[in-house]
Amino acid sequence: MTDDSQPRPYDPPPGQGPHHGQPQPPPPPPQYGRQPGSQPQHGPQPGSQPGWGPAPSPYGPPAGYGPPPEQGQSPYGPPPQYGQYGQQPSYPPRIDAKAVRPSLWWVALAWGIAVVCGVAGVVVFVTGVAGSVSDLVPTKTFASGQTVTVPIDPANKPAVYVASDQAVNYQCEVSGGARLAKTSGSQTVTAGSSVWEQILVINAPAKGDYQLTCTNQEGPTAVYGVGRELSSAAGGVAGGVVSLMVIAGIGVLIGIAGTVVVLVRRSGARKRLAVTG
Repeated sequence: MTDDSQPRPYDPPPGQGPHHGQPQPPPPPPQYGRQPGSQPQHGPQPGSQPGWGPAPSPYGPPAGYGPPPEQGQSPYGPPPQYGQYGQQPSYPPRIDAKAVRPSLWWVALAWGIAVVCGVAGVVVFVTGVAGSVSDLVPTKTFASGQTVTVPIDPANKPAVYVASDQAVNYQCEVSGGARLAKTSGSQTVTAGSSVWEQILVINAPAKGDYQLTCTNQEGPTAVYGVGRELSSAAGGVAGGVVSLMVIAGIGVLIGIAGTVVVLVRRSGARKRLAVTG
């Protein structure tokens, strides 16, 4: 037989049950993690061994305002520096344009010579062409049925011309073994108010004086003359063109060479003035 008067170990003590005595405060909330002072810390503590200390912050020292600036010192730091290596930019010294030699007037003079050469070339060309055309005009003229003595040089390519207001039927003869050949096509040259048409060329065996006679039927009035072939004027025109190109080309070369020499010498003078001031 058991004794039920003793309280069981899991029952509350007498007077402290849920219905006896003072009300109990609610239990504190549970704590998670390590509580301060609950367990001893393991490992060396800061300052317990030499070489140990607080770990440096990966973000650097905490921001602060620092000590106040000294008197006369800007609180915003030194002023910004300009130029390379903190130096002020340097500028080349100003050079007086009048001190640079030679003067640019030499360039103008060179091209002035070029212009003069060009004008001279044009004059030579025009003179040569005009001279060639004037040599074509008959210098010895005669009427129908008249016999004249004319000096003939085969090198000058002599020819017979006729000037008439209408077409004429002519017949010409030459002495001294020379022969006459008809001109193909119509070739004319104008001298003043007269229009001369080349009708025959004279093939002379040698230079000398020859007798020439030309006649035509009654009707239109015709005047005959002896000059040079029109084809001989091509040489004079070609010579005038060559003279124009040569003289004008020399002028252009003088202008270019003068410009280059003056500019090169002026560049050297500028460098010397920049060094010596």
